[in-house]
Amino acid sequence: MKQKTMGIRRNLKEAERREEIINSAIKVFSIKGYDHSSMNDLAADTGYSKALIYWYWDNKAALFNDLIDRCMIPYCELLKVTLDSKESFEKKIFRYFGEFVDLFNRQNHLNRLVHFGSLHNNTNKPLENFKEKVNGYYGQVINYLEAIIQQGKKSGYLKAELEESSLALLILLSVEGYIYMSMLEERMPIDQVLIQNVSKYFMPGLINTGDVINLKKEKVLKKRR
Repeated sequence: MKQKTMGIRRNLKEAERREEIINSAIKVFSIKGYDHSSMNDLAADTGYSKALIYWYWDNKAALFNDLIDRCMIPYCELLKVTLDSKESFEKKIFRYFGEFVDLFNRQNHLNRLVHFGSLHNNTNKPLENFKEKVNGYYGQVINYLEAIIQQGKKSGYLKAELEESSLALLILLSVEGYIYMSMLEERMPIDQVLIQNVSKYFMPGLINTGDVINLKKEKVLKKRR
């Protein structure tokens, strides 16, 4: 029993160290850029030896690849959960907006880092072909968005004439554009820029008129009750 407890503690310590190094890497890469950062910089920032960092990652590129996964996987998982949800389309799409904003804000620095990584393409070092990796995740995001839009059309909530591939790309471009613009200077929160405007001005143009009327009737009835 004692040996098992020690093993659990050791695993927790390992996880804590790894997390500290990852957070340090996000900070160091954000400040100095990938090309001008080194394992020595990470060692200096964390206080851990360079040998320990190499124990977890073979090289700097492997660590950056992990950061890309850490950033993009939660977005893909959130989209999949939304797609698989049995809620009404209206409920799950607005729930997605809220959860997306929370996730986006939690990993603000990581979003920017991966945005920069998408521009990095070292053909001489396959592990540093971050452009291809990030673009692969963007492809997954677009596929999920297309499927969600198709689902909305089948449910009758979204207009049947919507072209899902162009709309999915527009959504992704809006988010990536916000990340880029917020790197240049401080901007208003993403929920104010994107979510509020989508809800007030963009969504009404996508929703079937009949559904909008029905939704208004439902709200009036609820108030009367």
